[in-house]
Amino acid sequence: MGKRPFLFLTAVWAAGAVLSGPAKAVTSVITRHSKSEHFLKGKLENLMVDSDGNLRLTRRAEILLAPDALVGVWTINTILAEPDGSAVYLGTSPNGTIFKYASGQTEVLYPTDSPSLPQDTAAALAAPLRNEHVFALAFDAGGRLLAGISGKQARLIRFDKEPTVLFQSDTDRYIYAVLADSQGMLYIGTGPKGRIYRLPPFGGNAEIIYESRDKNILSLAWAKDGSLLAGSDTRGLLYQIDVKSRTVRVLYDSQQKEITAVTTDPEGNVYLAASSAAAVAGRIDSAAQALSKSPGRPQFEPEPAEPQEPQEGEGDEGGEEEGEPDEFHMTTANTVEEQRPLPPTAPPAPPVGPGPRAASLLVRITPDGFAREIFSDRVIFYALLYQDGTLLAATGNQGRLFGLDPVIDHRSILYQSEKSAQITALFAGADKGLWLALSNPPQLIRLAPEPAQEGTYTSDLIDAGQPARWGKIQTQARLPEGTSIRFSARSGNLKEPHDPTFSTWTPEQELTGPSDLGCPVARYLQYRLTLVRGKAAQGPLLQEVAIAHSIPNLPPQIQSLQVQQSKDKQKPYLFQILARASDENSDTLMFHFDFRKQGRKRWISLKKDSDKPVYEWDSRTVEDGRYEIRITADDKRSNHPSEALTVSRISDTVVVDNTAPVFSDVRQNLQGRVLEFRFRAADVFSAIAEARYTLDGREDWAGLLPDDRVFDTTEESFTLRLEDLEPGDHVLTLAVSDSPGNTRYQSFEFTIGQDG
Repeated sequence: MGKRPFLFLTAVWAAGAVLSGPAKAVTSVITRHSKSEHFLKGKLENLMVDSDGNLRLTRRAEILLAPDALVGVWTINTILAEPDGSAVYLGTSPNGTIFKYASGQTEVLYPTDSPSLPQDTAAALAAPLRNEHVFALAFDAGGRLLAGISGKQARLIRFDKEPTVLFQSDTDRYIYAVLADSQGMLYIGTGPKGRIYRLPPFGGNAEIIYESRDKNILSLAWAKDGSLLAGSDTRGLLYQIDVKSRTVRVLYDSQQKEITAVTTDPEGNVYLAASSAAAVAGRIDSAAQALSKSPGRPQFEPEPAEPQEPQEGEGDEGGEEEGEPDEFHMTTANTVEEQRPLPPTAPPAPPVGPGPRAASLLVRITPDGFAREIFSDRVIFYALLYQDGTLLAATGNQGRLFGLDPVIDHRSILYQSEKSAQITALFAGADKGLWLALSNPPQLIRLAPEPAQEGTYTSDLIDAGQPARWGKIQTQARLPEGTSIRFSARSGNLKEPHDPTFSTWTPEQELTGPSDLGCPVARYLQYRLTLVRGKAAQGPLLQEVAIAHSIPNLPPQIQSLQVQQSKDKQKPYLFQILARASDENSDTLMFHFDFRKQGRKRWISLKKDSDKPVYEWDSRTVEDGRYEIRITADDKRSNHPSEALTVSRISDTVVVDNTAPVFSDVRQNLQGRVLEFRFRAADVFSAIAEARYTLDGREDWAGLLPDDRVFDTTEESFTLRLEDLEPGDHVLTLAVSDSPGNTRYQSFEFTIGQDG
């Protein structure tokens, strides 16, 4: 048995960090690119990315016609190639020009008064528009070119020795689709009356085989049972027509505006593209969402009818691991062909789509009539083609070609144009090559059947957040024998990779294991991978890229430190110390609290090794005065002692005042039944905040304002005048409080005589 020709280039990493020794510092960080959304942020050349997050070589692309070769063309609507690939025909807008491309040369087939391409670009652009469009090209039974001309009237022209008009209608303006059957009969999908015409092979009387309530018939295709499939706009219906009996039924109601394309596969499944203008309203690049998939994958491997003993040599074919997929081939379920009768006259209600929404969708309808949505995206689908187990979908407005395996729910972006906004038409050659018609600006591209010899992926910038040391690049990949992956990298400190201050790309080298990136210390890094096919049939399959960087230990940061007196009036002596701190290395921080009296140098410890930057200080443990609080943060628990760092922050001045104000300069003046009482209240550190009095022990205290009517200093003067006092002994009690809430009570006795 031969060994399977794959090499495995694998990187195994700790989740989120690389640990070194006993330290727990998260100073080494791994950036992983392993999903489609990661790779789509970079630039792909001759590479495709799939829904499993894999990168691989795509078909080799060749530009046959560049925009400057199609002067005056806005859109290539349709494309058709000779069976042997000797010539390619293009139908365009807005002048309805039909081009023939052969042997590297281009000529104009229509209009006949323009036999050659315009040489003067300025003159071509200044020429008046004819406002004709070629939406449909086909071959008749004799292999002659047919073209549907749309404009003021619909015309079908056959190109032989001389162009011949086979069909012309003054009530129909557009021909969107032309199809020939095995007998040479021609079927034409038109608008704006929504008609389908049948025409004899050599022209003549055209008969309407169906007239719909929709405006236009946009697409035609043959079903496996010989019925005609027709996709409409306005209501987005797919019709199925028995052309012999003219029996018509709605096969599918998409609930979208239009069925832009229809195709089938050899098993008889029907595929349709249903689109709506809302799909691209306020468009965004939604490829990452379009390629997203549910975890896992469905299994479609046929199971034996009865348990079977393994044959000799089975179970270890080519050294494959159990359950390992063949990543270079797509498979479809085997189905048995069966003869199906024509659609019944009174069919059941057609399946209905999921309803209008801001996304276009692709639908697969089985021969039994069961419909399932297989793909959706915020794009317009312009063309569908089934080729070798893969459904190809041409889209805009990011100029992407999607490849889908509808059985295993696998999706890929096979091609993306950096210049044109839409891929508007597809055609498969007999050699399994593929022609792409692009628009805005127009281009003709050919994708070869085989993958490109090499492809390049240039990543988006990786941001370390700080200037960092860049370590190694590692990949997880499958390398068929003879293939390779090369890498190069560069770094810089601006979020602009084209800035000249970025370092030059490192010399390209083959990636055979963990390799040093070799870039200078910088905040941003960009890497480039080149996948090389060599002589192998397929190239490498890249599953993951891991980039390591290390930020030197940075000191913690203390953004703020607040010391606030407790709001609990019963505990005015308590202070809440609260800091806000962080560490850019995500290190574990420990906090230490100290205090000192203002004017002194020595710090006295309040609390050590707190895991939170919060502490409650009982200020009754110190004398009154002005103090400073310091908090220190260190990252010793996450770093080697020689690399640990600390940072401190000192609070604003904190006043500790646990002593009540004192009374002074007390003077009493009795005149009859009137008492005038003067005094001063003073506090060392805090402003006087409140004064009250009560007479003879009553519970109702009365407020007292200072002589200047404002509490604003540490010393205030007060005057109290009491009138109409009753004769006898009295007690006057005063209460004075400072701003922290310390209160001094003092009583004074006096007597009012009987003769007062």
